Amino acid sequence: MNRHEVRVQIVFALYQHLLLNKDLKVSFSDNFENQEDFINIIKEDLIIHEDEYIKDINEHLNKWTFDRLNYVDQAILLESYAEIKTELNNKKIVIDEAINIAKEYCDDDAYKYINGVLDNL
Repeated sequence: MNRHEVRVQIVFALYQHLLLNKDLKVSFSDNFENQEDFINIIKEDLIIHEDEYIKDINEHLNKWTFDRLNYVDQAILLESYAEIKTELNNKKIVIDEAINIAKEYCDDDAYKYINGVLDNL
């Protein structure tokens, strides 16, 4: 899998975690046969900081709250923010990838506010 495909798969794992209230470790193990370093770093970071990241994201949502977003949008924001916070990639690359994933899997205009939130974090 290339890095884009891995990000999409992480978003799917987070989607399952959020939608089904599934344990994050179980969700990741169900979605990845082999967990390379990139995946493990994101997973471990989210296990520790998920609530903090949700709080940070909430502060940058204009007239919305994290829990009002659909689960795919939430998953994209969490994956991207974890990647930014762990400094695995340049912020611009992470935001560009989040926008591409949002354009592929979210409502038509979701990429716009995902871009704005991530840019402001």
